[in-house]
Amino acid sequence: MKRFFLFASVLALSAAASASAAPATEAQLQTIERAARASHSDAVLVIHGDKVLLEHYADDDRSPIELMSATKSVVAIAIGLLLADGHLESLDTPVHRFYPEWAQGRKRDITVRMLMDHTSGLQNHPNAGAEIEPAPDVLQLALAAELDTAPGEAFAYNNKATNLLAGVIERASGEPMDTYLQRRLFAPLSITPGEWHKDAAGHPWAMAGLPLTARDAARLGRLLLDDGVAPDGTRLLPQGFADTLFAPGARSEQVGLLWWRTPTWETFAWRAEAPARLREAGVPAAVVDALSTLDGRRFDSRDAVLEAIAAALGPDWNEVYGREIRQRGLGFDALFDNRRGPVAAYRADGYLGQYIVLVPDKDVVAVRQIRRRDDHRAPQDNYGAFAADIIALADRL
Repeated sequence: MKRFFLFASVLALSAAASASAAPATEAQLQTIERAARASHSDAVLVIHGDKVLLEHYADDDRSPIELMSATKSVVAIAIGLLLADGHLESLDTPVHRFYPEWAQGRKRDITVRMLMDHTSGLQNHPNAGAEIEPAPDVLQLALAAELDTAPGEAFAYNNKATNLLAGVIERASGEPMDTYLQRRLFAPLSITPGEWHKDAAGHPWAMAGLPLTARDAARLGRLLLDDGVAPDGTRLLPQGFADTLFAPGARSEQVGLLWWRTPTWETFAWRAEAPARLREAGVPAAVVDALSTLDGRRFDSRDAVLEAIAAALGPDWNEVYGREIRQRGLGFDALFDNRRGPVAAYRADGYLGQYIVLVPDKDVVAVRQIRRRDDHRAPQDNYGAFAADIIALADRL
């Protein structure tokens, strides 16, 4: 088992690592630190084996930061704990085992795995703030949802379906999800989480809402790199479960089970059929024309695409894009052709640029966090190149 890392005093760059690092490695660490500062990151932590290579904080505040959608990747670990405890027979167990009201119609075919790989088919509003956040009971909201597609048929990122995992965990274990994770995961790893966001009915969200420090988030990454074995040698997760989380999904190779698969390179290009698809969806002609100016250009990152979209749509681009594109159910892949190289890393990914990045072949764990603030600049402050910068660093180690 790999040794669990020990954190030294907070330094921008650990002196030992800096002294022994090859020039190319040190240069890449400096690139990451500069980008972290430029994007107003509140915490960045990079660990190789048990050595802290980079630890940067914007100020003296070390309190937990909400992981946003990176919370989903922690919930995935909770499902592994259910398997280890014998509370869940298989990832392919039908959800109706826990919610008998789904034991009829097409919902009887929805499995726990489908909730995790975004193939449940449940109707889902693309803007969580419009439907999920105001809901007094997110579990009932998910249970009552109609189906947009047959279970297992199509990939569609789904906050509503993910929230139902909190109910599965509670009914399988007999404890609320946050209580179960505190006992079975956080306490054994000496993790002190912040207060998990809950709905009015008292259910913790599974789609987001868990605050952790960078150090504690990194401990979860280390657990997966060590194949589910805790620092004291106790096995917390079934052998091979981390590989299961990282394997390509049934309907999308970009995602595993609530963990994203990150390639060594990728390119994006405007789809020729995108304007027609936008018009068919009712997008205003002015927006279609503005976005069509991206035709013929090639981008080497999702962040570069977002910057181009921002330039095309103007200062209110995020609001316009959300209203006219996202809320019409048009995903990024509907507009851009995405080509990808070999997968080199796996990441938890959250709103505003919350990341936990794992590079198993190089034994690297990296965390980037940013607090919610009114002056957040998207996409500049999202540090969308963080995973790519960590892969580039890993290549130099």
